[in-house]
Amino acid sequence: MNIRDFSNDFLVHIFSQEAKMGAEIKLGLSEAKYNVTYFANHSELLLQMQMNPAHIVVIDIETLIISIHEFMESILKISSEVQFVILSAAETMTSFKNYKKYNLVFVADRSADNIPESILMVTDLICEKLYRVFQNEQIFEAYQNEKDLHLLLQEKNKNEIESAVVRPYQNRIAIYRLAESKEQLLDQFYQATPTQTWMYLKLVPTIQTLICLSSANSPASWTEGLSYKISNKETSFLEQILNGLLPENLHSYLKNKFDIDKVKFLPLIIKQNIEGLLISTQDIDANVAEDFSLMSLVYTNLVYESQPKFLDVEDSLTGFYNELFYKRILDKEVDRSKRSFSPLSVIKIKIDKLLEIEASYGRSVADEIIQKVAYQIKATSRLPDYICRTAENEFSIVLTNCHRKGAALRAERLRQALDSEKFTKSGLQITVSQGISEYPTLTSSISELDQSAISALKFISEKGGNKICIYKAAVDHRPDFTVSV
Repeated sequence: MNIRDFSNDFLVHIFSQEAKMGAEIKLGLSEAKYNVTYFANHSELLLQMQMNPAHIVVIDIETLIISIHEFMESILKISSEVQFVILSAAETMTSFKNYKKYNLVFVADRSADNIPESILMVTDLICEKLYRVFQNEQIFEAYQNEKDLHLLLQEKNKNEIESAVVRPYQNRIAIYRLAESKEQLLDQFYQATPTQTWMYLKLVPTIQTLICLSSANSPASWTEGLSYKISNKETSFLEQILNGLLPENLHSYLKNKFDIDKVKFLPLIIKQNIEGLLISTQDIDANVAEDFSLMSLVYTNLVYESQPKFLDVEDSLTGFYNELFYKRILDKEVDRSKRSFSPLSVIKIKIDKLLEIEASYGRSVADEIIQKVAYQIKATSRLPDYICRTAENEFSIVLTNCHRKGAALRAERLRQALDSEKFTKSGLQITVSQGISEYPTLTSSISELDQSAISALKFISEKGGNKICIYKAAVDHRPDFTVSV
């Protein structure tokens, strides 16, 4: 991935009372398309954090009038997820070695010549890590919530097995079948092979990237930032893995990352589709391979059993989430918005004159149009957005950390993309109507956010289509917090 494709979604605050340095750092980050705000007064920075929390805060401590740990603590009280970069005199840099608990990521020598370049580089690295964590947040949350239950069941199963005479295969399969998730199952496998180093790289097909989700007996430096983007040029990449070969580019990347010569792997494969790779830096003997085979059988069964759960929230025609998922995620994201003081927008989309098109050309053509519009919606959206099909002729997009004007820009991008396209089989011009609302500036609750976007969509669709409407807040509306636009 290239984090610069998403840099506009990250907010950076800079504090320095040296105007030249602050301006140079801001210029470098702005040219990389980050959202940047510069402050010379720490009180103003704290006030802005309350209104619009940043992902990264760069602090030049040279002229800071309060202690640095006090300043950082006051910011962390507002947002515990903020990451810090400190500019310090060379002789005091080592004094921050115990500041990791304050989310300190990097300390730079403020007298160095290449400070703007250094800050840009570390910002890229921080934002890439934040993006990947956000992308997999639900997986890790589920794992943490289930961990205590997993340990309890493991102990129960151990007692049951010790009291009965069973064959070794039955014993190990019984342990694996206790797992209620893929994460628990992998954890069981790690425990069954306690002397082996493991790193599990999950394949995310939508972005063609292998991402490290878990590990065992591996140094933190190996798993930190461990991911691999499959290049479009590597056309035989997945085919090589299916044939039991580790592609050369990935092999070289892992050897350089771990600074070792030996890399072994075991692929998790479901119906000729790669789920992920278990990477080890040791030889894999027959006993480990046997345990992996048993675990894989239970893993495959777990995948098949869980498929109906995924189908419950998937629209079969477009592959987008359905209305059930939309209601769940909207509830969750409004709560997150309240905690992080970040805006949340919703776009409702309706294909203009779809009923007339279906009556004239038939159901199959209407379905193809829905799929074509779905393709353009996906192509013009950010990866963190949740795209749902919430009715026969209604798409709903949940845009996290996005104000109404940002949502309007994305809606216009879709409108222009469709405006320049024609439906190839019949020459039809496809247009859409779009209604936009936002929390907290325009609405106060989950139901208001959804219904106001529907109202905006209904209003503008009755005006002839191919237009965008932003909901107008009630006169007496008072936002829960202020959003900077």
